[in-house]
Amino acid sequence: MPAGKPTVADYHVHTPYCGHAQGKIVEYVDAAIAAGIPEIGFSDHLGRYYLTKSQKRRYWDWGMNERNLGRYLSELSDVSETYDGRIGLRAGLEVDFIEGAEDLLTPIMELYPVDYLLASIHCIPSLGWKHIAHYTKRDSWPVYEEYFRLARAAIESGLFDSLAHMDFIWRYVKWPAGKGEEVFKLIDRTVEGAARADVAVEINSNGYLWSQLYKVDEGDPFDALVRSVVEHGAHITIGSDAHKPEFVGKAFDSVVPALKDRGVAKYSVFAERKRREKAIP
Repeated sequence: MPAGKPTVADYHVHTPYCGHAQGKIVEYVDAAIAAGIPEIGFSDHLGRYYLTKSQKRRYWDWGMNERNLGRYLSELSDVSETYDGRIGLRAGLEVDFIEGAEDLLTPIMELYPVDYLLASIHCIPSLGWKHIAHYTKRDSWPVYEEYFRLARAAIESGLFDSLAHMDFIWRYVKWPAGKGEEVFKLIDRTVEGAARADVAVEINSNGYLWSQLYKVDEGDPFDALVRSVVEHGAHITIGSDAHKPEFVGKAFDSVVPALKDRGVAKYSVFAERKRREKAIP
């Protein structure tokens, strides 16, 4: 492994099956090996299983068609065998949590077992079926409140192993002016709920990088997230959210030291939905 590289698993990597990632699966694996990553977790977007047939005709689907799930998992299994002994490979999914649609997700997971499930919030039904990035013309504070309420509901659903990119909301929806302390309380409440439910919280490279580029008067939301993780003893997964091979392990050489400096000593990996803790080197 490359000298000086932080050797932690990347548990948020996409593939072309989702329709908006580039490169072959083997290219992502090769990139992970070159970066010194010991284990790569593919967590491609499951399609918008919760939409009706008419809704699916009207709204773009940012995930894979359910008919491709078998092919996705089969290819990951083949690649895992090919790279056995060189890198660990886990098959997961990033799944939109939609309150009230839990019964639609359960049979899919029973038919296609995976190593882990990431929960994510890409749209807020009460505000519309569009991607959250399109909520820009609204007063942002109610969007933040509903986003975090849904994040806590996802954690409490018992369906997921980790909550993906909590930072998604402040990366895509304008930070609510004068509401920083309230946002930090929502972050803390969500992390506390994750710790109580024994669900991990993802530390996403994009959230870290956002905090390097943008400043919030009331404080750094990345710091607030990690501080809550340490305070509540929450588990974490670490992910680059790579949609191109060259982004596997993105900014890990900065993210990992930042976690250690803030008192995070371990992160989680999964196999067949069972968590194992590994030390951050």
